Amino acid sequence: MSAVVTGLVALVVLVAVVAWAWVQVRGARHDRDMHLQSYRWTDEDLARARQEAVAQSHAVVSGKVQEHLAPLFPQFLAEFDPREARFIGTPVDYVVFNGIDDGECEVVFVEVKTGRSQLSTRERRVRRAVEEGRARWVELRLPNDVDGDGTGTNRLPTAADVPRVPEL
Repeated sequence: MSAVVTGLVALVVLVAVVAWAWVQVRGARHDRDMHLQSYRWTDEDLARARQEAVAQSHAVVSGKVQEHLAPLFPQFLAEFDPREARFIGTPVDYVVFNGIDDGECEVVFVEVKTGRSQLSTRERRVRRAVEEGRARWVELRLPNDVDGDGTGTNRLPTAADVPRVPEL
């Protein structure tokens, strides 16, 4: 008799747990549905979002143009000779070889910002590396005989130069 009672108690507990879970799920769905019904996009919301997107796009394009034209601005000319500047674009805008024609050269990384724009994570990493002295010079020497055939012709390899893989 006690096994039957234990089984019935277990069944009642199981049914109670399932019923409780079902009520919780239904309640969560109801809350979500009520939230979605309480807010709908209006035409004004859509117009405002479009205006903000256009303004943001305009700011980005304007900033990109000004990055390229920076050597023509008085702020740039006051510090650097534009002939010594090289546009890179990313992760920094310019590398300036300040004074290279005068004998003493200072390498300067220049990041151009407009408006309220902030440094990106990658730009901050470059700034930190420069500030901490983690910059170096590497001279990379390539062989005269690029194609490796010993003739010094330096022709580009063709499909005939690629070794064939033996068939199995």
